[in-house]
Amino acid sequence: MIPLTAVVRICTARRHRFGIWLPLFLVWLLLLPVALLLLPIIFVVCLVCSVNPFRAISTAWQITAGLSGTHVEVEHRQTSVLVHIY
Repeated sequence: MIPLTAVVRICTARRHRFGIWLPLFLVWLLLLPVALLLLPIIFVVCLVCSVNPFRAISTAWQITAGLSGTHVEVEHRQTSVLVHIY
């Protein structure tokens, strides 16, 4: 299943904390018409490059679904950023 929400937290050296929930399902809904418009182009490019288009789309879907559970923390001297995808 594709990830539906993400949490981004930013902490600064002055102990300011900022957190935001991002509803990724809205992003997927916005990208759906773009993906449908690009689908014929993807098929033509895959056929020109002799790649199975169904396998390419399946692989892209699996990579997107694999993002669920991703936990990334980046720290610098004064700032740290946490991104967690659900």
